[in-house]
Amino acid sequence: VLALYEKTANAVLGTVEKLYYIGLPLVRGDAWTSPALLAEALNYCESLRTLFLVGNRLDDEGVAELAAGLEDGALPALEVLALGHNRYGARGVEAVCGVFRRGVAPRLQNLSFAFMPIGDAGAAAVAAAVATGAALPPRLAVTMVLCDVGDEGARSIAAALSLAGPGCRFQLMFNRIGVAGKSAVLAALEARQGWAAFSHMFNLIQMRYAPGSAMLTRAMGRGGRISSESGRLLAS
Repeated sequence: VLALYEKTANAVLGTVEKLYYIGLPLVRGDAWTSPALLAEALNYCESLRTLFLVGNRLDDEGVAELAAGLEDGALPALEVLALGHNRYGARGVEAVCGVFRRGVAPRLQNLSFAFMPIGDAGAAAVAAAVATGAALPPRLAVTMVLCDVGDEGARSIAAALSLAGPGCRFQLMFNRIGVAGKSAVLAALEARQGWAAFSHMFNLIQMRYAPGSAMLTRAMGRGGRISSESGRLLAS
């Protein structure tokens, strides 16, 4: 029976190239939709290229359970991983980055934490993974839009960029990054790419200087998460 199960799982899940879980709660301990059960299914997805886990109400513990359930070398073809619009913070980010050290998703090109309240601690967790060199795929684009990142988080990313892979880049729009943080990131980009770094300035557009802008940024993030959790955000 177990052999038949394995054969069926490989035949069905092994050919899937895109999966979109948007607005479906992933609840630890649930008999049908727990993060552990999803991880078990993902281990069979050898052809999966795009995975959206968006608006699933994942907290730090849920992400840790999902990450722990992924086998070493899982998701060998994955290129796009969207994990935004959830509820986890820096510990969840650390759990996500930890799977790459085990050879999970070696071909990943895009990793999104958008609309997540990860803050400076979450940005520092991503930066720490980048700084290890081998922890993240070398040509990875990391999206941290509306993530409540400030100058401290931006400086962590800037410091890590000198140790990152040649194609590693960040999208940091609509956070709380001030002049000091933006200057640090632009200096790091210029050191890597010369004057071409200025083509990335739009990625540093922030919502900081108007009165109440920090509260507005956080409110926009919450609004995006609520919309996704309702299932109204559709994949295109």
